[in-house]
Amino acid sequence: MFRARPSLVLLAMASAVALMSAGCARSGAGAAPTWTFSPTATTGAVAVATPAPTPTPGPTIAYPTIDFTPGTVTSPREVDVTADDDLNFSPNVIVVAQGETVTFKVTTVGKADHEFMIGPADAAFTDTEGTPELEGLEKGHSQSLTYTFTGSGPFAFACHEPGHFEHGMKGWILVVGPNVPRTGTVTSPRIVHIDMSDKLKFDPSSLVVARGETIHFVITNSGTVTHELALGPADKVAADQIDGKVVVEADEIAAGMTKDLVYTFDGAGPYGYACHEPGHFEAGMVGTIVLATN
Repeated sequence: MFRARPSLVLLAMASAVALMSAGCARSGAGAAPTWTFSPTATTGAVAVATPAPTPTPGPTIAYPTIDFTPGTVTSPREVDVTADDDLNFSPNVIVVAQGETVTFKVTTVGKADHEFMIGPADAAFTDTEGTPELEGLEKGHSQSLTYTFTGSGPFAFACHEPGHFEHGMKGWILVVGPNVPRTGTVTSPRIVHIDMSDKLKFDPSSLVVARGETIHFVITNSGTVTHELALGPADKVAADQIDGKVVVEADEIAAGMTKDLVYTFDGAGPYGYACHEPGHFEAGMVGTIVLATN
């Protein structure tokens, strides 16, 4: 029987290692690899197209909606309004449908006498003769006045007892309808109501406006502590940089009081509003305003 000598076995093993090393060298850098199969779709893999990401919708403006049955001339909708000794109407912002007929039932809940004049805003605020009104509203008594809102407004109501209007005893009518312009202009601003409370919060705490839009802000203090509202570019508002032009302010808004201001958003933003009464801003009494994409 033939037996391989150890020296021959070692020689054969060395030759095999050399051949393997040469093959690896040829398939390394600079050499085209060899494959036992082609790395293509023949492996059974199915190519799946990656869908493009869906763009995130931008902020849109929230407009008042009609959540009531509009009144008619033959069947007016009744709205209750109170007048108090703090010289305020409640509510002081009322939504109506374009062309709607409303009967306002006005009740005095304090000791002071009041009146209630309603119509086009300019006429109601300047006490123009001939504007529909209720006079001599006494404590505990109610009177009613019916009015039809023809056109898109603006409409408003006011009390012109001595000193009452000057204190801020007035209210606004928001007209909603398909023919009412949605974007506010300098000559016809869109009305937005903001409420402030003892919780040191704004309601709403965020708003969306159109770039270049003019807004008429109606600001009510429904709490017991005094507030203010600074409005403008967010960084300047945060720094309380009031200049009356870029950053405007409605200040010293006492309990139950309503003030208003008009602002045109003709910059790039972001915008914001805040209360800088001592400790209020630090407690988070801030609001944000962003420019709409619609």
